[in-house]
Amino acid sequence: MDLELLLVTQYERDRALAGVGEELREQVAIARDGALNGIGVSEHHVTDDHQYLLNEAVVAHLADAVGDMRLTTALCLLPYHNPVRIAEFGATVDVLTGGQFRLGVGLGYRDAEYDAFGVDHADGPGRLIEGVEIIERLWTEDRGTYDGDHFQLDEVTIRPKPLQEPRPPIWVGASNESSVRRGARIADGFLGAHVPFDLARRQIADFRDERERTGRDPGEVGLLREAYVAETTAAAEAVVTEPLMGKYEGYTEWGQDDAIDDDTFESEWNRLAEDRFLVGSPDDVVAEIERYREAMDLDHLFVRTQFPGMDPADVRSSIRLLAEEVAPRV
Repeated sequence: MDLELLLVTQYERDRALAGVGEELREQVAIARDGALNGIGVSEHHVTDDHQYLLNEAVVAHLADAVGDMRLTTALCLLPYHNPVRIAEFGATVDVLTGGQFRLGVGLGYRDAEYDAFGVDHADGPGRLIEGVEIIERLWTEDRGTYDGDHFQLDEVTIRPKPLQEPRPPIWVGASNESSVRRGARIADGFLGAHVPFDLARRQIADFRDERERTGRDPGEVGLLREAYVAETTAAAEAVVTEPLMGKYEGYTEWGQDDAIDDDTFESEWNRLAEDRFLVGSPDDVVAEIERYREAMDLDHLFVRTQFPGMDPADVRSSIRLLAEEVAPRV
């Protein structure tokens, strides 16, 4: 199983951001020089309560720093964008990384983002499906033609093409059964959200069931977990409890738990930690990862270990322990 780091590019509103680019490259270097297998970058917009770096700029900034690791958009909120531009972006990043790019896409759930981009939220699923189809076509065909409800192309060519043959993998992130099954039909892999343990296991089963039902190969399965590693569990919790709980309060304000089946983020620390966090000593976190792997047969686990308000030194410390003392054992 691959263990990959999902960078957090969300910062408190009043933080001075000078030097943050080098900070991110330092985090990537620790991951690359240890045993981590990939880097992910997420996307959000119009976040008045926090500062959120533009994902495409961050991906480009890190493209020459990832080495042999995968570089994944986790996730690109595809309904907001013209898929021709995303196809060009992905092909360019694949070239810059020497063929290490993975495109992860998702619907997005915030009305504020849909409104800001002038997209009807109800059109999101259709734009996602058509967007994936167009990107695949532009990556693999010399000239792409498409006649959809949302996008039309007439003999469109993009250059360069990606380095990977036949194309970079496309994953879909999803948070309810219908979207998980839709992802199984249109993409190569599934990235599960930070949902409770039993719900994550059910969604992964839904993905695999839909792949089998529709005559496809098993695909790949990844899962996102919040993580923080220190020498002891008490030390880890002392650092991460307040910023991580603040992150989940923000999810509730954004309405993300409304977008996830059978879930609520309004729980006490112990319940959230047991169901969806990997917080503790290296031994504790390795044992928890084994619990996930045995229950879900994961191909990839993405861990996010930075949350708004944390000291950058504490973030680097956790990444180093993940890369040097956790990843080699999973």
